[in-house]
Amino acid sequence: MASNLYSVDMAKGLFDAARKNGYTVKWLGELRLLAGLMQDKALSDKMRDKAVSMDDKVALILERGGKLSPEMVNLLSMLVEKQKVDLVEPISIEYQKLVDEQYGVEGTQRASVTTAIELNEASRLDLGKRLTKMFGKPVIVESKVEPDILGGMIIRIGDKLIDGSVRTKLQTISKELV
Repeated sequence: MASNLYSVDMAKGLFDAARKNGYTVKWLGELRLLAGLMQDKALSDKMRDKAVSMDDKVALILERGGKLSPEMVNLLSMLVEKQKVDLVEPISIEYQKLVDEQYGVEGTQRASVTTAIELNEASRLDLGKRLTKMFGKPVIVESKVEPDILGGMIIRIGDKLIDGSVRTKLQTISKELV
């Protein structure tokens, strides 16, 4: 719960600063990029490694993420120093909510999509469009990787679950054979 409050407070602070400087959407893109990068276990492990210098960590993020604003580099540096690098994604999600409110996007739903491999931006956008048509409301796709599902995807929107994973299909087939 405390980390959720921390994420909300961080997102509000970032959003207020972004709005004052006209960077609202730019920082949203950078937060999404950072959240995506932190899903790479090897990279997130490096960010937690106390033996790696802060300069090396920042250089690694810039190498992988391209050009980031100084504010995003500072945010990541602060989260790394405080051992809170896992909060990049929750901060990104809370920031997205604030951007949605600013632009009057009401009734958006969040879809938690689990796949065996990471979805690229185009796939995420396409999936968001399909889910928006299916549910009749704007859907924001939050993706995570879980290799255990083998293939396909699991989509959770509110209390609805769409399980199209290979793992579940194989379990169903094995039950039918017994």
